[in-house]
Amino acid sequence: MREEREVAGARPGVKLPPGLEQAFLVAAGELGLCSAAWLFVREVAEELGEPGVEGLRDELGRAFPVLEAVAGAWLGGARAPDTSPEGVLGVCGGAERVVFVGLESAFLDVLVPRLEGVELALVQHSPFTVDWKRVLANYGGRVEAVDLDSFQGWSGPRSALVTFAYGTQGFSTHVQPAWLRVTGEDVRTQFRSLVAWDVLRTPMYVYPRWLVEVPGTSFTHLV
Repeated sequence: MREEREVAGARPGVKLPPGLEQAFLVAAGELGLCSAAWLFVREVAEELGEPGVEGLRDELGRAFPVLEAVAGAWLGGARAPDTSPEGVLGVCGGAERVVFVGLESAFLDVLVPRLEGVELALVQHSPFTVDWKRVLANYGGRVEAVDLDSFQGWSGPRSALVTFAYGTQGFSTHVQPAWLRVTGEDVRTQFRSLVAWDVLRTPMYVYPRWLVEVPGTSFTHLV
């Protein structure tokens, strides 16, 4: 954060580090959109305070709507995401296998240790470049890798599909595109639970690039 420049279009007098957009793309791939957004907002706030967060929102908000929403939440007084896993644990009670669709490290880091005795897998599919081996290494062998061709081998009456949602608007929410790739009509009958964990908890006010809109009713549980 030490090398800085004044950003065209940002608030007067605010200087942000160069290469932020590329850096955020990398972080979003390795951490997830919401987890990366909170990391960037905290770092900028530590260095530049509220004007810096406003500048970050001005510069990258339209390209990354989740970052724009997180910056807005921080400016509204929030200082950390709500990573409490209790809601997800409640609806996954009794599951023997859980397959995660999408990546949000700040949330998985809290959830995974609480799913004792449950087999866990992560679908390797993302709109970003991801080093999946490095991502999975963070979980010490607790989470296996599956792909779009093999994840259905984890289905069954005690299996759940869990994805990450980004705010609710009326009867709909937004999820990562991979969710549409895994939830055909046949899959809906193969897994006991289809769970969406709302990690954003606030509306997005710009076009939700990187995400797709789905009805909240398409999930057995939206927590």
